[in-house]
Amino acid sequence: MFIHETELDVRYYETDMMGIVHHSNYIRYFECGRNDALISVGLPIWKIEEMGVMTPVIRVECNYKHSAKNGERLKIVTMIKEPPMAKIIIYNEIFNAQGQLLCYGSVTLGFINSVTRKAIRAPHFFLDKFSKYFDKQ
Repeated sequence: MFIHETELDVRYYETDMMGIVHHSNYIRYFECGRNDALISVGLPIWKIEEMGVMTPVIRVECNYKHSAKNGERLKIVTMIKEPPMAKIIIYNEIFNAQGQLLCYGSVTLGFINSVTRKAIRAPHFFLDKFSKYFDKQ
């Protein structure tokens, strides 16, 4: 299993008048975690796209437990629990500085050829970066 952690601060513009993070921003936080995780293995999104592959979002799921507040530092845990094939499911958990679970969920991405826009299997260059995190069976 692949696990990566990212930290970020809640910014004022992400909150409502009560200083509570708007629910839509948690999906953005998932993306921040995913982007940072891909960079950590040497696959920034621009490089994936440069290699002729796009990764459209197929599904998003977010379960809210507690609210984040203006000025809080968040920890985003990004996990890939199974090797990608025709799609990849990226799981996220978001915690506040006290370790309280604020929300959890997942984003499912597909793989498409940038030119034809047709679905493809996970490209070899992508699989190579993640193969060491999964048991060989």
